[in-house]
Amino acid sequence: MDKLHIGVVGIGFGQHVLVPAFRGDERCEILGIAASTRERAAEVAARLSIPRAYGGWQELCADRAIDAVVIALPPARQPEVALAAARAGKHLFCEKPVALDEHTAAEIYSAAREQGVVHAVDFEFREIPAWRELQRLLAARAIGSLRQVQLSWRLEILAHRRKLDSWKVRLADGGGTLNTFVSHSLYSLEWLFGPILRLNARLEPSEPDIHVDAWLEFAAGFSGALSVGTDLFLGSGHRLEVFGDQGTLVLHNPSADYVKGFSLAVGTRDSGSFATVIGPGDEPPGDGRIAAVGSLARRFVDAIQGGKEMVPNLQDGVRVQSLIDTMRRSHRSGGWQSIPN
Repeated sequence: MDKLHIGVVGIGFGQHVLVPAFRGDERCEILGIAASTRERAAEVAARLSIPRAYGGWQELCADRAIDAVVIALPPARQPEVALAAARAGKHLFCEKPVALDEHTAAEIYSAAREQGVVHAVDFEFREIPAWRELQRLLAARAIGSLRQVQLSWRLEILAHRRKLDSWKVRLADGGGTLNTFVSHSLYSLEWLFGPILRLNARLEPSEPDIHVDAWLEFAAGFSGALSVGTDLFLGSGHRLEVFGDQGTLVLHNPSADYVKGFSLAVGTRDSGSFATVIGPGDEPPGDGRIAAVGSLARRFVDAIQGGKEMVPNLQDGVRVQSLIDTMRRSHRSGGWQSIPN
């Protein structure tokens, strides 16, 4: 079978994570990489032994030899690339969030559907072994009927620590805690617990948001809370607590690595205490981001070559964008907001 020819747009996350992640699948060939200038793209292409370098995403999307476009750009820049790639009949692997608003995200999804291309969004946490085991235990009702969910994520990102002029802290470019971190959380929460019906959110400051707090009502009949901050020195890390009538599950990563370092513990009424199900040492070696994206990449290629459904995809991206937009409306109104159907 011929290899799938991949074109990567963006040389930050693109070269460090996406290139090795897709090269981990022998069915793929990284045929080209695009940057803001041909010189920058050529330097990366030469170092990584990538055959083609493009001085802009337009050249890459126009290349008929490229089968799939993999994007590593900020949310403000991603939509025009994704739309052009989809309309050119290229399969599409996008970053999260897909865009700056639901309307634009839906436009990309519509274009991909019209062209019949496979599409994916890089929601990575469901690929981590501890998260997958949590999902399995929930499906098996290991802690009975759910009562409440609490997610907290407290860290200090490099841009805040060094006071950098980075897109990650500029709302107009798609930065801010809501876009860069809470987007992951919203997808993960609905993947694990089902649809959120209503929410009440606070963003501080409003622009750019650094601290995000939200209260959630799930369609399954229980409540949840979410609290994320990205300027918190020696923050406690990423923690998800799930309370049931017969036990509790705790997923925790206290490390600065947002992918590696998760442990999962379960405590039941029968045991009377917590027991570790998966520890940090149980994770695959190497860069955790590459392993997680590599798992998504394999399913992406499976979908292209075998006609299988790819999840998570742009429909999931639109849903997360709807939740993000609703959180912003809730903050502005100061009250609860229902999630649009």
